[in-house]
This record gives sequence, structure tokens and C-alpha cells, in this order.
Amino acid sequence: MRREAKEAPAATAAFEPTAPAGLRWTAPQGWVEGPGGSMQVATFRLPPPSEAAQVSVATFPGDVGGELANVNRWRGQLALAPVAEGELAALRSRVVTRAGAASVYDFTGEGAAPVRLVAASLRVGDSTWFFKLNGPEAAVAAARPAFLAFLKGLRRDAA
Repeated sequence: MRREAKEAPAATAAFEPTAPAGLRWTAPQGWVEGPGGSMQVATFRLPPPSEAAQVSVATFPGDVGGELANVNRWRGQLALAPVAEGELAALRSRVVTRAGAASVYDFTGEGAAPVRLVAASLRVGDSTWFFKLNGPEAAVAAARPAFLAFLKGLRRDAA
């Protein structure tokens, strides 16, 4: 899917989420939905103590290279070594949403200030939706329960 650049809304205009067809969601209390970016449908600002973390939503046609490629892309973002296909099942958990089962992965980088990423993928029709919670490990740990509840509330469009 090719997304055209849009003009930034005027400072006084309220942001109206306009996700592409496929899924709808209800943000957890305290989350503030904002516009997506060049490859994102939506982003969320999180309340304390998770304000250093961020949540993003993206959708792409097809499977975007498949599960293994996506997992290794996420691991690479944390400077973690890639995994083999046979390791995926042990790393994956499932969250049952109202739109189907989402595959969820939770990775933490190494170092003095580790970064953590909780990523979920969900096929809806001919597209794959991605939901990512990432940031400092402590902020992600605090936001993880709300993120999983957010995933459980995903639902297909009424149309």
C-alpha cells in the first residue's frame, strides 16, 4: 500500500484517526492516539510511568516477508542475533483478539539501559497488521498489560 504524504493538521485542529479498512480499536485509558508516520497507521503517547515508551500500528499488504523475517527484523532493532525458523514457536505467544489470533513476541536488548520491544502481528484479509510497543525496558514492562488488553480488543470493521 502506498501512502501519500499529507499536510500536517493546523495546530488548533483535533486529530481524527483514520485507520485504513480492516481493524478498529479502543485505546486504553490514558493513551493518546496521534497520526501515523510514513509507514504507520497510528501512534500512541502513553501515560506515566510508561511515557518513555511508544506504541505504533502499521499495516502492509501480504505477509511482508513472513514471520521469520519480521521477527529477525525486530531482533535486529535491538541488536539481538537472528533466530532460525525452528525457534519461532518457543518465542511466540498468542493473544486472541476479536479479529483473530495475533502472534506476539517480546524481546529485550542487552546493555546498561536495555530497550524492550513487544511486537504483535495479525493477518486480516490480504494484509498484515503490526502493533509495536517499544522503549526503555522499565517503561515497556509497565505498559505491557495495557498493550495486551489493547490487542485483545482489536476488532474487524463492521463493513
